Amino acid sequence: MTELLHMHDNYIKEFDAKVINVGENYLVLDRSAFYPRGGGQACDHGIIKKGNSTVNITKVTKESGEVRHYFDGDVSFSVGDMVHGEIDWDRRYMLMKMHTLQHVFSRYMQNTYSAQTISSSVNVPKSHADFHPMEKLSDDEISNIESNINEILSKKYDVEIKFMARQEAIEFLKARKYQTQYLEMVPESVKEFRIVIIDDYDAASCAGTHVRNLSEIGTFKIVKQKNMGSKKRRIYFTIS
Repeated sequence: MTELLHMHDNYIKEFDAKVINVGENYLVLDRSAFYPRGGGQACDHGIIKKGNSTVNITKVTKESGEVRHYFDGDVSFSVGDMVHGEIDWDRRYMLMKMHTLQHVFSRYMQNTYSAQTISSSVNVPKSHADFHPMEKLSDDEISNIESNINEILSKKYDVEIKFMARQEAIEFLKARKYQTQYLEMVPESVKEFRIVIIDDYDAASCAGTHVRNLSEIGTFKIVKQKNMGSKKRRIYFTIS
């Protein structure tokens, strides 16, 4: 098992680790700050160094119970090697901003339009969220959404990460009006949930990376919208 350092600290930029498995073009480490693709969020990129040699990390995934760091380069790795990892921080930090913004956006649409977020994709330079039920938004509605969300961001709410026992987390999130049907899909073997709390505004179960305060995000901007059928609407957004 790889210790996922980002679960407790999203601001770790580099780390030391030991190689515990080697594939044809990937490494498995005993600890890592790289975020593996999942939960709608794109993976981290960066580099891993072995002595004076460096490889580029182009993809990180969870496969067959492993966190695999796929690399480009001709360096030979062996189990037991000590390596040094460095996150592409500009990319990671933008993903952190985007993911926290997606939480704010989803809560706003839930509160204002009674629309549930049925899926999302957190990426750079733009992200999207799918809402239901949702009809086409007018230009005035888009302008109001942008203005109101940017007003929320201006409040500079703190973002906190807490770990809670399963039942405590479910009760906490129900009280905060989270879409708890998603929690019921999590296997019973999962006894602890990671909760991302945005002051009194929002709380959600999430394993992704986030900023510490909404003041870090920037300005929310809707890029476009797309009909996904059956009262489903995909809304693309970015940060300026």
